[in-house]
Amino acid sequence: MFRPVLVALILFLPASAGCLEVERPCPDNTCFPLTSSAFNSILESTGAMDALGLASEFEQLSVSTTSRFSESGITSEIKWTVEKDDQKKLRLVRNTVVVGGVELVGYEIWDGGPKTFSRTTGHWMEGRDMDPSYVDPFTELARLATERPEGRWPPFRLDLTQFSELSWTITGDATESYQIARATNGTHEIYFEIHGLPPRIVGASIYSGGLDQEDLTFSISIANNYWNEGLNSDYYLSMLANGEYLVASGLSDFPRSPVPFIAIPDHQSINGDTTSVIGSVSSGMTHEATLSEIEMHIFSEDSSIASIFLNEGDSNLTSEDGTWWDLTWIDAGKPGLLSEMDTYMIKTNFKGIFEIRIYDHWAQSWTDNST
Repeated sequence: MFRPVLVALILFLPASAGCLEVERPCPDNTCFPLTSSAFNSILESTGAMDALGLASEFEQLSVSTTSRFSESGITSEIKWTVEKDDQKKLRLVRNTVVVGGVELVGYEIWDGGPKTFSRTTGHWMEGRDMDPSYVDPFTELARLATERPEGRWPPFRLDLTQFSELSWTITGDATESYQIARATNGTHEIYFEIHGLPPRIVGASIYSGGLDQEDLTFSISIANNYWNEGLNSDYYLSMLANGEYLVASGLSDFPRSPVPFIAIPDHQSINGDTTSVIGSVSSGMTHEATLSEIEMHIFSEDSSIASIFLNEGDSNLTSEDGTWWDLTWIDAGKPGLLSEMDTYMIKTNFKGIFEIRIYDHWAQSWTDNST
């Protein structure tokens, strides 16, 4: 977000301030404030604001974007924030989708260590990861986007060369090595935030039709080890890990979040009077839980008719009417944990419709959030 004093200053500067016929010297693009041609040179040489490239450079990095667009008179807004702290092994992913003023998607999650914290609405909820394995979230998102290009991913790359021939008005605060560059391309107002010596681009905003929030079409902002406005890791450490959120909220404990696993079968077949169902835990399962805390249930007509604690491995049940169930959980992944590659099998002569549900005794909750 732009600093309001600098925005006020730049709005009152003449539009031609960045395109004087004779510019002052700016050796190595380090004068303050930058000249228009010096800033264009920086745009051309930098090439792009690229989260993946920045992630390889900085141990602490936060990238936030806002995308706004209208279709058939309905305005939509998508916001992303992804943050990492390699030393503390912390990651944050936050995403909201608002269509026509109604929030359709809204979540944020901290993970990377043995405790996770997530929130959709209301209070933060505590989860657990019994075998934490920290992975740079920017690297992981890039991999996932490559594997599933049809998915919805953060727009974490902005081509800067498209702006490198504009005439810029630039002002700043020399005491903090902070500058704002402003230009127009005829249809949009473009703003860049610049920080440091040598100067680096840490933010961009593009407006159409005006400078109000509803005129924003796209913005991207960066915080890192050296430009830390926008980093959230201190919030995690003080408010969540150290429990200050509980004090501020009047809670004695965090509500608990169940293990993020819903049993969706991979295969179902019928052979004679026997129905067989097979499923597995996918690679998306990254927050492992102890098998002895998890119970698999068979539901029919809103009632549990068979169940097994996952650490038991096998369970054979027969009711008085002759209906039998053979429930199996194969601990094929990380030993003793609900984890990727674990497999479940169900065989039965039950004739009705049934579903598989998972109950997390640690969280005292069904994983599908149903009652």
